[in-house]
Amino acid sequence: MTQSAAATEAQTAPIQHGHPGPSQRLVKLLSYWCLAALVISIARIWIPAAVALIETAWWTGGTLLIGAALLDFLTGRRITGLEGERRLPNNLALGVRNSARLKLRNNGPRTLQLSVCDSVPQQLATTGLPRRAKLQPEQEVSVEYSLVPHRRGSANFGRIEILADSPWGLWQTRLWLGREQSVKVYPNFLGISSLQALSTEQTLRMLGLHQQQRRGEGMDFRQLREYRQGDSQRQVDWRASSRLRKLISREYQDERDQEIIYMLDCGRRMRAKDGGLSHFDHALNGLLLSAYVAIKQGDAVGLHAFAAGQDSSGGQLPPVKGENAINLLLNNVYDLHSGTGSADYSGAAQQLLTKHKRRSLVILITNLRDEDSVELLAAVRLLTRNHLVMVASLRETAVDRLAQKPIEDFSGAIKGAAAQDFLHRRARLLQQLQACNVLVVDSRPELLHQALVEAYWCLKRSGKI
Repeated sequence: MTQSAAATEAQTAPIQHGHPGPSQRLVKLLSYWCLAALVISIARIWIPAAVALIETAWWTGGTLLIGAALLDFLTGRRITGLEGERRLPNNLALGVRNSARLKLRNNGPRTLQLSVCDSVPQQLATTGLPRRAKLQPEQEVSVEYSLVPHRRGSANFGRIEILADSPWGLWQTRLWLGREQSVKVYPNFLGISSLQALSTEQTLRMLGLHQQQRRGEGMDFRQLREYRQGDSQRQVDWRASSRLRKLISREYQDERDQEIIYMLDCGRRMRAKDGGLSHFDHALNGLLLSAYVAIKQGDAVGLHAFAAGQDSSGGQLPPVKGENAINLLLNNVYDLHSGTGSADYSGAAQQLLTKHKRRSLVILITNLRDEDSVELLAAVRLLTRNHLVMVASLRETAVDRLAQKPIEDFSGAIKGAAAQDFLHRRARLLQQLQACNVLVVDSRPELLHQALVEAYWCLKRSGKI
């Protein structure tokens, strides 16, 4: 899960040669030669006496150019002794800049002038390529460039691509070095990495939450400690107080071993974008951060994704707990993508009930609209028979901005009224959910992780889970 500075090394592989092609230098020289032919044709009209001398020089230059090109082709078409390998991070995070390094070594007998590129998958944006490099015999050089993933899943790199100049630079030979490699692009888990060494209280403060630890009944016993002002009499352990001759209180911790199951909507509505990320990617980030907080509290987390794209794998994970739980969750969702179909809330609820019988906290993450009311209400009524249900809906910030935009003309008035009507219908659906004893989280996409952690913590503090 944690992004490591260690590199994945590719073993050296034989050089694969392509067919030599003319370089820009040769193309320019041939262009100048052809331009000279045009000048000679014009000179026949104005200075015919000097044409013979000019033609002789032109033919001599052309002969020398063709001879040099042929000799350069024969001496430079084969490259020997060049080795290359690629060093990548163990894994990448969506939208986060990473560095890749190409190591080239010249074990051959002659100096090489190279144009270095790489076979980077389309889901990664790169800067810093192509690059020019000069390699003396027995010299090694490193070429570093930046990678920014814009899609999760497996990123498959081809071999390193090189254009090697001939000795006089008139030809270039395409080479392929190293081996193909694959690296996984995860959701932006760097937020989780930064929380690993922190306590629960520090984690909450980093997420912008300030919750007092609740001490009282309905929780698991943690330890004995000295009495503090504000402790209730029920917390006082009179036997320990009598033995130590000072007031001793019992300290409690939240109940552990609860199950939290995330129902993740992978339908087409989650493909909407806010900023650089889609609603689906924002939902994954919120899911992972809130799941990490729950795991640190000793609870188990599971996943039930529905309406996923055909190219997605995973999306189903029974509740797991412990130090490795977040790794299992990450590996289950890194290549999970939203599909183009509609979300079937009722079908997803029935599937979940058949798999999970034990009472759990079910968190449905989706993008609600009023046309979902009939199916969604039926689904949550089905779920609330056995589980505590929370619905986390992502707000579309574009609609919020449109509703708040000052009205300046008739077209703006129509758009503003439509936005207000949309938000009113959506708010009414959220009220209907609350009337069904469903906990509702309504959040902007980029703040979903805070809203989910705060809602989970409130439930934990109240003893409902």
